Amino acid sequence: MRNVTVITGCNWGDEGKGRAAFFESQDANMMVRATGGNNAGHTVVYEGKKYALHLVPSGIIRKGVKNIIGPGVVVDPDVLIQEINMLKEAGVEITPENFAISGRAHVITKYHKDLDRLHEHLKENNKVGTTGRGIGPAYSDKVNRTGIRMYDLLLPEEELKQKLDIAVKPHNILFKNIEGFENSVVDTVELSKHLKENATILSKFIKNSDDLIKKSIEKEEKIVIEGAQAYRLDIDHGDYPMVTSSSPNTAGTLSGAGIGPRYIKNAIGVTKAYCSRVGNGPFITEQENEDGNLIRELGHEYGTTTGRPRRCGWFDCVVIKNAKITMGIDELCLNHLDTIGLVGKKLGYIKVCTEYDYDGKIIDYIPDDTEITKEVPKPIYKIFEKGWEMQNDVKTFEDLPIEAKEFVKFIEEKTGLPIKYIGYGADNKCTIVR
Repeated sequence: MRNVTVITGCNWGDEGKGRAAFFESQDANMMVRATGGNNAGHTVVYEGKKYALHLVPSGIIRKGVKNIIGPGVVVDPDVLIQEINMLKEAGVEITPENFAISGRAHVITKYHKDLDRLHEHLKENNKVGTTGRGIGPAYSDKVNRTGIRMYDLLLPEEELKQKLDIAVKPHNILFKNIEGFENSVVDTVELSKHLKENATILSKFIKNSDDLIKKSIEKEEKIVIEGAQAYRLDIDHGDYPMVTSSSPNTAGTLSGAGIGPRYIKNAIGVTKAYCSRVGNGPFITEQENEDGNLIRELGHEYGTTTGRPRRCGWFDCVVIKNAKITMGIDELCLNHLDTIGLVGKKLGYIKVCTEYDYDGKIIDYIPDDTEITKEVPKPIYKIFEKGWEMQNDVKTFEDLPIEAKEFVKFIEEKTGLPIKYIGYGADNKCTIVR
């Protein structure tokens, strides 16, 4: 049986995975968030309401969908409680019947956020540009086997404190000895008390997610896995060290959910009709000029989680072609087709990168030895003249302006991937299904 659909990002995140995942959830029985933490932001607009989600899967907005935060996620209990309250105030029902948190998901605490700041401080001029949400330090504690899990919040307070005493020992040494971080020294009595207060709200949701997923697979119900971050932020396959601390590729996303690859039906890669990136790191088609500024303003490219302005540039077929293999992508969701059309109308042109000029050769892969060669790949562009405007009543591919259809067909030809979904406008209803 193959009843699992995986939604992953093809670039550096912020591609609009929430739209694709929410659309796929309309006939799903279960939606799983599998990796990352509240450094991810999925914006969903449904029936005139806008929901900015950071931890809770977007299927929570639909009735009849079971939503799970999987064991591969790192959870900030304070943020999760705020998000649950926000959804309830918006009229969304959240109960143990439609929402669960894996007891094996690891916990982000204040000391992880302080460590995030400390580590960036120590990197001086080589900062990664993290969100400061404590994601990396929480994963580091997890791998070091000193992490605190959601199950630990259910322990008696004294037992939880004992675990915290072990976890914070090396961190307190750092805090005590680095100027400016002395106030970050962890009081485990106070912290264990705070986490137990969190537990009074969250305990009814903390469950064995493996059992819930197993039963859903056995019933051959549709499961959608909602990815976070993206291909070029993958700890193993991305632009290291300017990456996230988990494996947001398709295989890593499956692992974070606790589902084997034999159950996957299809993998949908999400991208925009241009590129954007938050934080530091390579960005071959970046436009640090008026072109990039125009894309940012027309695309409203500011982080859902941080509010930071995103770096913007032209669509990069090389990244998508490589994501196709590394991510195991079957088809694409192409968002912001309306935005790039308006960019073309204002500038008189749209650019799409097809290959790179690198080290004396024309290549269609992402080189990982640039630190050795001291060279930066140069993008080779196909230029489309003019642009287009789209109306909100567009229903089918044939309704698109001819220039937009040519753009979409070119992307399909160059990447070797069919485009299943085309997103335009803010509302999820503005989606063409092919």
